Amino acid sequence: MLQKDIKQVIISLISELDFYFVENGFLRRSNSLKYIRKLDGVTQKVEIVFFSNPSYHSGALAHIYPHMQIYIPSVNGTTKEYASHLIPSKWLDQFTIRQPIQIYSRSGNFYLMDIDACESLKDQLLDFFEKNVIPLFNDLISEKDYLLLYENKDKRIIWDDNQYLYIAAAYLNNHDLNKAKLVIKNRFGKKGSRNKYKEVLEYFENLEE
Repeated sequence: MLQKDIKQVIISLISELDFYFVENGFLRRSNSLKYIRKLDGVTQKVEIVFFSNPSYHSGALAHIYPHMQIYIPSVNGTTKEYASHLIPSKWLDQFTIRQPIQIYSRSGNFYLMDIDACESLKDQLLDFFEKNVIPLFNDLISEKDYLLLYENKDKRIIWDDNQYLYIAAAYLNNHDLNKAKLVIKNRFGKKGSRNKYKEVLEYFENLEE
């Protein structure tokens, strides 16, 4: 089956989940694979990423691999002041967090083996979103929530280098310069990172209360 035809099958499949996302404040445009919820200061997205006719799973029409995306404009805006040379501008303008949702779940893989399997797969996806997506999104509706997840070392987030740059910005926005400086120093102050993050380190070293 061609990719464009597989996409239509998947759109038809996820349309059966619209009721659940609408109940939780998300909207999906016709022919879109994205659910979006806009809150005060935070935009949350679920994207139904898929790979058609995956060579690594014989006989499957598609491998569905949902992604989550969180955008906190105030955080990204501050991050631009010192890390626009490190994070692509397209990313800075679109998301603070973007990652596969299954990274932190124990769910199996979602393979669409044939069209007749849509109903069963729909139920699996609904269960997955109920357990792994909405709870996280409800825990992340503000800058302070973002900082709380960081301070609790929440394993649902991939805390890579970019996340530390964003976290420092969130601390700055919340008038906690000492914690912002500590985040940058602890993450990037070691020998292996100092050269790449030299400008960031200097920026924070020169900041004063």
